[in-house]
Amino acid sequence: MLIRQILNLYPLRVSLTDYCNLSCFFCSNEGMDSSRRNKTFINISDLKYLIRTCQDNGLKTLALTGGDPTLHPQIEDILAFVNKLKIEKTFFHTNGISLNKKLIDNYLTHFSKIAVSIHSTNFATWHKLTGGTRKQFDSLMNNLDHLGRLARKKQVRVEIKIVPVKGINDSIKNISDLLEFCNERNFYLKFLNFEPIVAEHLKYKLELSKIISKIKKLGGEPMPKPELFRGQDDYLPMNWFCYKKIKAVVIKIGCGEKDVCAACYKSNEIFVTPTLEIKPCHASSKTFPLRGAIKNKKPREICRAIVRSREFLKKTPGAEASYWSINNQ
Repeated sequence: MLIRQILNLYPLRVSLTDYCNLSCFFCSNEGMDSSRRNKTFINISDLKYLIRTCQDNGLKTLALTGGDPTLHPQIEDILAFVNKLKIEKTFFHTNGISLNKKLIDNYLTHFSKIAVSIHSTNFATWHKLTGGTRKQFDSLMNNLDHLGRLARKKQVRVEIKIVPVKGINDSIKNISDLLEFCNERNFYLKFLNFEPIVAEHLKYKLELSKIISKIKKLGGEPMPKPELFRGQDDYLPMNWFCYKKIKAVVIKIGCGEKDVCAACYKSNEIFVTPTLEIKPCHASSKTFPLRGAIKNKKPREICRAIVRSREFLKKTPGAEASYWSINNQ
C-alpha cells in the first residue's frame, strides 16, 4: 500500500509516555516488557514533527495514549497543538485519574472521543485489578461525573473500556453496574477480552460469549454492525448491543490467533512508542526506528518506515503464540 492510503485508513496511535499511575496486573504496555515502563516521556518537538509529517501525507485519525498521557509534563501544549491541526478524528486514551476540569473543558472537548479504562465501578474490585488507591478511585469517579455532565449535553463522546477478568470483575452484578453507570452518563461501553501475556495469566482467561450472554440477560439487545471497521469486516469479532439509551460493544482482540494475525495488517493501528519506534505487533519485539529520520528532518524515511511496518504485519508474526510475552519472542 502507498503511504497516503495507509494514513487515510489507519490511525496513528502515539504513546506520549510509558509512565502510569496504576499497576494493572494484566497490562500489556502495548506489548513491551516491564523494563520499558516508567522511563520515558516523548519529546514534544519530535512528536510535533512526526504528526505534521503524517498529516501532510494523508493522516485522518490520531490517537494519544500511554502509559497514561495525562502524566506527560507538557500535556496541555500537546493537546493545544493537536487541536490547532484540525485532524479529522482525534482520540484520547486514559485511565481517567489525572484528568481535570481544565484538561477536559479547554482541550478534550475538541477531541472526537475520550476513552477511559475503568474495569469496574466498585472500589474493591477496581483496586484488585489496578492496585490503585481510594483517593485515585475517587478522583476517577469525580472526573467521570464531570464527563457525564458534558456527555449528556453531547459536548463530548466518552467511551468506557472494560477488560473482564475471570473471577474478578465478570460477575453479572459488575456488568449490570457498568451498564447502568454508562447509561446514566450517556457513555459508550466497550468490553475487550483479557489476553494472557504470561502463562500464569491463563487462569484468568474468559470466553467473551459469557459476557455477551450476561449483557443479553440484563436486557441488552443485539444490533448489526453499524459500519465496516477500517474498511473491512473480517478482523475483529464485534458484537454490538443497545442497552436502554446507550450502545455497547464486545470485541475479541485475539493477539496470537492465526485468523486474527492473518488479517491484522488490514486493521491494526500504527503504534509509536515514546522512544519513537513503530511497534506494529504486540506479540513481537520487532520495531522500526523513527528517531533518526525525525531528528534529521527526513519525511520520506518516516513514511518508508510506516510502509515497512505494514508489510511486516502481513507476515502474521504472532500467529503461532498460545499466549504472548516479550520473554517468549
